[in-house]
Amino acid sequence: MGKIIDAHCHLEHLEASELPTFFNGFESNDMACVVASATERNNWDFYKKLEQEHPKQIKICYGIHPLAIDEFWETDLNRLEQYLPQSIAVGEIGLDFHRIFSQDNVNVMKLQMKVFERQIRLAQKYNKPIVVHCREAFRFIREILIYTKFDLHKVAFHCFVEDVSAAQWILSNGGHVSYSGILTFNKPGHTLETAQIAPLSQIFIETDSPYLAPTPFRGKQNSPFFVRYVAEKLAEIKQISFEDCVKVTAGNVHRFFKF
Repeated sequence: MGKIIDAHCHLEHLEASELPTFFNGFESNDMACVVASATERNNWDFYKKLEQEHPKQIKICYGIHPLAIDEFWETDLNRLEQYLPQSIAVGEIGLDFHRIFSQDNVNVMKLQMKVFERQIRLAQKYNKPIVVHCREAFRFIREILIYTKFDLHKVAFHCFVEDVSAAQWILSNGGHVSYSGILTFNKPGHTLETAQIAPLSQIFIETDSPYLAPTPFRGKQNSPFFVRYVAEKLAEIKQISFEDCVKVTAGNVHRFFKF
């Protein structure tokens, strides 16, 4: 059987003493590698060192998460540029308007949009794909992608939960969608219907660990090793074998990130 790739996770919560056990577990869990997102200045060096120590098992995207933006954002952007030549993508970047979509928060929203656009420009400069975080802000992200003329073939919407209309726009323009453990939930939102219409060739599977543990681990800390439960659910939806689902989604990740 082909080995599985978790297309999006976070590892900075792991203690140094836990990391050897984690990486030693790849073989027994049929994992090829994980794609991790370094999302703020305080963890960029942690991930750089991790990739140097485990180059076959972990690949890194570097970016500034919308919720990590603060008064030092310009300094962060300048420093981020130092990491991009060795990065497989700029990410995760995007907009998060959850609970802030109001007139009182216009300045915060505008700053998120400015930093998102600036990071798109960096991706264009270094010819990198982007991994997008989108929470209650799809129409704004779409407009910024159109405005910057960013090639949608180089865009992956991680932890995709948007509706069919959004999925159709992304997919018809060559973009990719990545499904997390939400796909396995009793109330999976729009994920089941969009997963049905999305071509398998434009789908990734991910955990977004340590968040969003899939069924049957709801309420517990998530792990990249749980990505197999997302693969099982996607295979069920697509009416294909687990092995074919793993093979195709892993191939999609390799092709998109070019590693």
